[in-house]
Parts: sequence; structure tokens; C-alpha cells
Amino acid sequence: MIEDPIIRIHDAFIMKLYGAFLLKFISDSHRHTYAAPQEIRSKHKMETPFLPGHKCYYYTNGEREYYDGYAGSKWAPGREVVLLRGRPEWAMSYQGQHNESYPDGFFENEVFPFLKKALMNFDESTPFRGPPSLEEGDFKYLFVIDGDYKYFTARESIFHKDTEKFFQDVMGGLIK
Repeated sequence: MIEDPIIRIHDAFIMKLYGAFLLKFISDSHRHTYAAPQEIRSKHKMETPFLPGHKCYYYTNGEREYYDGYAGSKWAPGREVVLLRGRPEWAMSYQGQHNESYPDGFFENEVFPFLKKALMNFDESTPFRGPPSLEEGDFKYLFVIDGDYKYFTARESIFHKDTEKFFQDVMGGLIK
């Protein structure tokens, strides 16, 4: 059987268009949830978390829904899921920890606010965490990714004065 090049081009175009819509929705979700300014974030924080002991966020637009839930603060594993018409479409998990030789106040007052700033400055083509690199004062954020929205693994790190203070391993992709 001979493969029709028009069908192949059509399928590639549809997949590219599909990916663009999904990435736009993930971007919009991140602009409204965890890292968003308080007045926006508070509208999307779930009063009753979908998992006990978690902090959870919900965002919807059109036929897609976004859920993000994490537990803990020092070691805070979490998962984001996108649903299309009520069916799981895409997911991302993250797990990491911070350098416990520093006081909690350092993370609450300096590291996590810097993390939120990085998360709001993501690259539109990979809106899963922050940009590849962001520096401000003594802080540096790095996001190293391998793959794309269909399947990826990544590592997110925050350095302060050239010492890693926080990291997360990240993986995600389409649900088929």
C-alpha cells in the first residue's frame, strides 16, 4: 500500500494545531493558579481539595479543565491533569525537595516567591514550569527539558549564590 502524502501532511497539520491549542490552555491555566497573583489565584483555589491533605487548584475554559494538586511544602509532590470533554488528556507530575540546612523562612520569603516569578515567565512552547533560565539578584532558576508536550522529562532547580537550594524532577505527556 502506498502512503498518501496529502494524508500525512494533513495529519501532521492537525497534530500541530492540536498541540498549539493544548499548550495555550496549559499556559492560561498556569496564569490563573499556583503562581498567579493572589487576587487571581484565590479564585481558582479549591475550598475542598480533590485529595485529602492537598492544596488544589481548578481552571476551566471551553471544553478543557485543569486540575493541580500538591501535598507538603518542603517536599511537595504534585500532579497536574488536563481533561478534554471530561476525559484525561494530558498530565504532568513533579517531585522535589529543598536544602534542609536553610531555615523554612528563607524558602517561604525568598525561594518560593522567586519560584512563582519563574513559573509566570515560562516559555510559550513549553509552559510546563518556568523558562529555561531566569536570574534575579543572587537567585538563578533553571528548567532543563527533554521532549515536548507529547512526552517529556525535566529538572527544575533554584540556586542562591551558586548553591542549589531547591529542585524538582518533572515528567509529563499525553494520556492515550
